[in-house]
Amino acid sequence: MSDFLDVPGASGARYRFRRADLHALPATAGNLLVVSPRKSEPVIRLCVAADSLAQAAPAARDALKAHRGAVLYIRLNIARAVREAEHDDIAATATDDVFRQSA
Repeated sequence: MSDFLDVPGASGARYRFRRADLHALPATAGNLLVVSPRKSEPVIRLCVAADSLAQAAPAARDALKAHRGAVLYIRLNIARAVREAEHDDIAATATDDVFRQSA
C-alpha cells in the first residue's frame, strides 16, 4: 500500500491519510485508520478519532494483530469539531460497530 490513502466519506468528501508507525504515534489530535489491502479497494478495519493519537495506540495494535497485513494511517487535525465531523463521515460508510471508535 502507498504512503498516502484517500478515503471517501458518506458525504462524498475524500480525506487524505498518511502511513504511520504504531510506535511513533504523535500526542497530537487526529484520526487513525487501520486498513487491509485489497485489489479493488482497501478495507477499513478500524476508524478512531482521538484527542491524542498516542492514546489510540492500544486499539490500533489490537486491530493490526487481528488483521494480518493491515496498515496504519493517520490524519492530523487539531480542531475537535473537524476531527469528529470527519470521523462521523468516514464511519457512516461502515456497517461494523468495531469500525467506529473514539479515543
